[in-house]
Amino acid sequence: EAVSEVQTSDTLNMTPASDYLIFRLKPVHRPPNVSLMIKTCYMEWRMIERQIRHLTRQLERPSSFLEKVVVVDQHTGGFIRQYENPNPQAHRDAMDRLLSDGIVDRIIYAPLDSTSIGETTRKWFGNHANSPRSASGQPIFATLWGLDQCEGEYILQMDSDLLIGRRDPNHDYLTEMISVIEGNPDALFVPLPISTDSPSAYTFEGDRGDWRVEVRGCLLKKDRIESVLPIRNEVVQGVLQESWHRAFDNFIRGSRYRSYRGGDPKTFFIHVPNERKRQPGDFLGIMDRVESGFTPDAQNGSVDLRGSRSDWCGPKRSEPYIFIIAGRNVPPGQFRRCLNSITSQTTPGWGAVVIDDASSNGIGSYAKLILSDHMDRVTLISNDSRMGLMRNMWDAITHFCDNPQSVILTLDADDMLASPRTLERVKEEYEKGADVTVGSMLRLDKEASYPVNFTDPRHNRGGNVWQHLSTFRKYLFDAIPIEDLKLDGAWIDLANDWAYMLPIVEMAAKPVHIPDILYIYDPAPRDPASHTAEREENISQIVRRPPRNPSRIS
Repeated sequence: EAVSEVQTSDTLNMTPASDYLIFRLKPVHRPPNVSLMIKTCYMEWRMIERQIRHLTRQLERPSSFLEKVVVVDQHTGGFIRQYENPNPQAHRDAMDRLLSDGIVDRIIYAPLDSTSIGETTRKWFGNHANSPRSASGQPIFATLWGLDQCEGEYILQMDSDLLIGRRDPNHDYLTEMISVIEGNPDALFVPLPISTDSPSAYTFEGDRGDWRVEVRGCLLKKDRIESVLPIRNEVVQGVLQESWHRAFDNFIRGSRYRSYRGGDPKTFFIHVPNERKRQPGDFLGIMDRVESGFTPDAQNGSVDLRGSRSDWCGPKRSEPYIFIIAGRNVPPGQFRRCLNSITSQTTPGWGAVVIDDASSNGIGSYAKLILSDHMDRVTLISNDSRMGLMRNMWDAITHFCDNPQSVILTLDADDMLASPRTLERVKEEYEKGADVTVGSMLRLDKEASYPVNFTDPRHNRGGNVWQHLSTFRKYLFDAIPIEDLKLDGAWIDLANDWAYMLPIVEMAAKPVHIPDILYIYDPAPRDPASHTAEREENISQIVRRPPRNPSRIS
């Protein structure tokens, strides 16, 4: 239910520390014997591990499952709406990792022999088929085989590419769905609702008649389904003519049985069309926002994923002052030190975008703990793969901040603000008309001073305009051509602060140097010579670029 720390100090590194994490626990409710069955195929190898981790994380609260089973369709031929070439070995490797990590309990590979296929189709449809797919190419056998192998009284069967939104993690969606089946003897299938603004009553028909079976994800009661078998599905030359769910649609139309829809959108699903998976970065970015609890208005009322990647970049930040904080594998003590320096600011009116750049040490989860009392003013982003500081900054400022007048303050996750009054000092300059401020910082590795020269910085070794603390109006960053943030088509990694601060200062109307110490700079261990050489080469290319003219600011 909650996590807290016993706080102390790391006297060697002069950072916050914790001797103990304290977890407050409660028993997990388990409804009557529900199996979670996730359907996948070899075409999904690239993102399948992340997708299944998403589904289990989102669905297994506040209730747990009797078992979590993945059924794998071993088809390697052509696919309907194919977006990726299948890779059986990579898919199997991902399944092995999920099993080893305890994310799922069983992996079931649907057999390929005709005997298994024929026995299963005879049980479900009364006809012996040789093909595991329907005449239209839709998979049938793998799903039905998986349902037969599940041990639960109920089965929640889900496509692996669904996104599950949780507006209230304590919402007991499983009990609600089970109550529909138990309260209606004619109910065969009950899906999760889609994203809407308010709950709706469960019904078995809509404007166009009986609700169809939601093949992508629904709850069923195993013995009730088996009691109506076999249902009609014609076989022509060994091939079933209808998909399994369309066969049930036809059965429902001529029987007393029904498929229900409705429910409380505190828990909802989104179907991701295959064309949206061609850009894995966008898909995984949207998955992160779903997991964060954010849903744009464009998604409401739709089964399929709606909205652009930018629409899904939220919650948007529009505060007068916005900190952009990014890091990867930052030691927890340094990370807490950084975030503590933000939350202790005496000046109100700030927001923050905090980015965990695919860390392996858990700081993304740690940020939720540290910022738990401030989440109304923080957007927390967890990348699935490393993006680099420059790409993260551009994404955060361009897509997650929507007020052109906001003052952006950049802060590395392993550094900190020097004082609880840092923001107050910066605010003083903006109230006097500044649109950019630079400096000043205290290095923890050596004594150093960086006098600032705003005049022609490209010919004055950058004029030290790159130094911390860097702040600027968002509209200045927005005016930088994206090519200025890249070299040879790749986002600048080393010397990225030169890449954006030089054009910002050149376009600014009133840049100001603040000589007060506002920032504590804690350098990483010295870069290898190769990194130093690359950094110097990047700086050389950046300063050779033509200056940006203030006329770009409209």
